[in-house]
Amino acid sequence: MLRTDLTIRILGFGNPLMGDDGIGIHVIEHLKQMHAELPDNVEVIDAGVCGFDALGLLEGAEKLIIVDSVKGVGDIGSIHRFVMDDIRKATSRCHLSLHGTCLADVLCMAEHIQEIPEELIIFAVEVDRTDDISLCISDRVQASLNEIVTSILDELGSGAVTEQYIQK
Repeated sequence: MLRTDLTIRILGFGNPLMGDDGIGIHVIEHLKQMHAELPDNVEVIDAGVCGFDALGLLEGAEKLIIVDSVKGVGDIGSIHRFVMDDIRKATSRCHLSLHGTCLADVLCMAEHIQEIPEELIIFAVEVDRTDDISLCISDRVQASLNEIVTSILDELGSGAVTEQYIQK
């Protein structure tokens, strides 16, 4: 059951002009299309490539779900789920990127200044093309879009995933 007593924020990071790097933004756009079906306590935000400016987006959230790209951790299109403990324990943290700023560093800074929500989930999608200017994501990354959206809805506890929400 979806909790309506929490401020839940979903942030998508990436540059939609750089191919697969824009997967976080593509997920956010898909979620925004179905926003009428999400409760008022769920905020869906295109965070772009904001680096340490992301700290301001964390403020006031009680549950935070982040979607971003990752490179070199697994097979292209695979989805990795991380929580804050994973970030704290990572020895080589900067596989997750806010495009010039390491996402792990931003989250650790937020934790240090006590701006990190108690519940934090990161969905990192293994990407391929991030150096070419392109509005399109690769087929293998595109194929993971529905799974990411479903995973986010599962994290929300909505149980409301139906065919109409899943892109064909």
